[in-house]
Amino acid sequence: MKQAFNWSRFMRLAGGHFRKDAKGYLISCLVFAGISVGLFVLVASSSNDESVSIGNQFFVYLVVIYGALFIFTAGVFQAYQRPREGMFQLLLPASRFEKFLWGWLVSFAGYAVVANAVFFVVRYLLMQYYSARGYAIAGLSNYAQLLEDQKDTIPVMLVLVLVYLFLHAFALYGSLAFRKMAVLKTALALLLVVVSYLMVNRMLYAALFQSEIQQAPLLPFMPLFLKDGGITYQVDIPNWHYWLVTLSIVVTVLLWVVSYHKLREKEG
Repeated sequence: MKQAFNWSRFMRLAGGHFRKDAKGYLISCLVFAGISVGLFVLVASSSNDESVSIGNQFFVYLVVIYGALFIFTAGVFQAYQRPREGMFQLLLPASRFEKFLWGWLVSFAGYAVVANAVFFVVRYLLMQYYSARGYAIAGLSNYAQLLEDQKDTIPVMLVLVLVYLFLHAFALYGSLAFRKMAVLKTALALLLVVVSYLMVNRMLYAALFQSEIQQAPLLPFMPLFLKDGGITYQVDIPNWHYWLVTLSIVVTVLLWVVSYHKLREKEG
């Protein structure tokens, strides 16, 4: 176990990482804050009634938090892809597991804490500015309206968490799978996977059912709605929510495991 993980060795790896990349992280935070400001200004200036609604605020949150997560994570292991820097990374006095765990923690937990902190500081300052100019500002308490759970469906908060997990896992794999332009190539790969899945999903249900499909399931285990003789039927399995959540978690964990093995390949 000590060969795979040693706390002192792991902390030395973390310290060296911060000394080397602290300036880059600071610049990234400033860019993140600047993009957040730009989007807030855009949605505020496009409002006809001088207000910043909770919907607009949540839109900015999703764009910057999830978009930056994908970009940041897709580049977290890119140092291993550069000939000179890659050799340096491979020779670091740390195990493969420690290197992967550190990259995972920085891009997953570290990013989540810092990005949310920067976003809400920016939000607070800008909302104070627009409030002073007479704008109607929706408070943080209104976020609960968007996250209200509906009957017979997956809670919105859980959906957001699952999407966050999947985006991180997919981007992490892309960081190790593509040698150059990892962000762009990973984004294109994700787009290709989504489009291919939607096309196959539609053709599969059209081939299986002769009745008119009013609404095909977007994801596995979700209900299917068929229309026959003017009557709509719902076809589903009991507790489909739990099956879908379980499948999502399994896919995410598999992507993390495959990413770890890709890192091992580079050190093999």
